[in-house]
Formats: sequence, structure tokens, C-alpha cells
Amino acid sequence: MDFYCERIDLSFWAEPVNALTNLGFVLAGLLALSLLSRQQKVQTHKAPIYLTLLPGFMIIIGTGSFLFHTFASFWAMLADIIPIYLYQIIFLWSYLRFALKLSALASVGVFILFIGCVVATKLMPFDINGSEMYLPSILILVLFSAAHKIKYHKFDRPLLIASLCFCISLTMRTIDNAICERFPLGTHFGWHLFNAAVLFFTWYSLFKVQTRAASIKSDGDRI
Repeated sequence: MDFYCERIDLSFWAEPVNALTNLGFVLAGLLALSLLSRQQKVQTHKAPIYLTLLPGFMIIIGTGSFLFHTFASFWAMLADIIPIYLYQIIFLWSYLRFALKLSALASVGVFILFIGCVVATKLMPFDINGSEMYLPSILILVLFSAAHKIKYHKFDRPLLIASLCFCISLTMRTIDNAICERFPLGTHFGWHLFNAAVLFFTWYSLFKVQTRAASIKSDGDRI
């Protein structure tokens, strides 16, 4: 499968930069796990499972994307795509339930609406190199931050940072094939690096919510 500027043949290392920049996902996941471990040493309350699952999926995403940019086969593409979808599902559900504290029914409703928007991108009258399917993801991060402002009287800054990084990464993914002649390396590697930041800051948003909740609970226990 030859989708990117950097690949010029079918060899394993035909996309060395695209392959190796997936290390960004692994480092993001390890950083998140390190912060979580450090927090657990000073707090008595056990962290919710999603704070461990999401960093794990960051590492899996990096591994799957590395396989895709080396083997460039159908099975490797699935190893790349499926973990990304699973990360989105876990994050969306966790943010709706535990950050915005919506009911299970309301969370399901928002989730169905999001899926509908993703499917609807297939009907767009323009093609941006397959990046259109990610547009609802940027939108929902902004909406989540706005909803956070309504509920807590301040924007969710990590999500706003994630939204900005997502805009940059999506731009780099979109223009990759369009600039091959002028820049043979392409820009897909930027999609990896900035998306690693997107995943970290979405996780960090939930981490801050959990840290605040644990702090309030600890204060209540002491009282």
C-alpha cells in the first residue's frame, strides 16, 4: 500500500521517517503512565482504569502505525486504524461520563451523534486526502472544552491545546500527497508527531479531572 510521499518502493524501510516518528506515540504513552504512577504514590485513591487504558493505547497506536509504515499491508493497516478508533471510544465515553458527568443515556446519545457526523463526512463534496473523517473529532474537542466552561466556569485548556495540535496534524496529513514533487519526504511524519501531542493532552485533560476529584474526596475524608 503506497499512500505517502516518502514511500518510493516496496521495501521494509521505504518510509523511515514516517515509521520512526511513531516513537512519539510511545513516548506520550510512557509520559502519561509516569505521571499517573507519580500521582498514585501521593494519593490513596486508586486511579480509574481509563487513565491506564488510554496510555496503553497510545503505545499500541504507535506500534500499529509503525507496522503500517514498514509492512504497508492490509493487516498492518488494520493494526494502525483499529487502536485509533478504540482510543476515541474510550476517551469520548470517559470524558462524557466522568468529566462532564452526563448520564449514561445522554452519553450514548452524544456518542451516536458523533458517529453519525463521522459517517456523514463520507458525503462531503470534496476530498482532503481522507482527512475529512477526522473533522468531527476536532469539533468535539472544542465542544467538550466549551461544555467544560459551562459546567466548571473555565475552559478545558488541555483540550484546547489538543484541538490546536489536531488542526496542525490534520493539515500535515492532508497536504502530504499534494507537495510530493516539491518536498519528496512529505509531511505525514508531522501527523504522527502532533497527533502524539493530541493523544497526550486528551489524556491529560481526564487526568486533571481525576486529580481534582481525588483531591476533593481526600479533603472530605479528612473532615
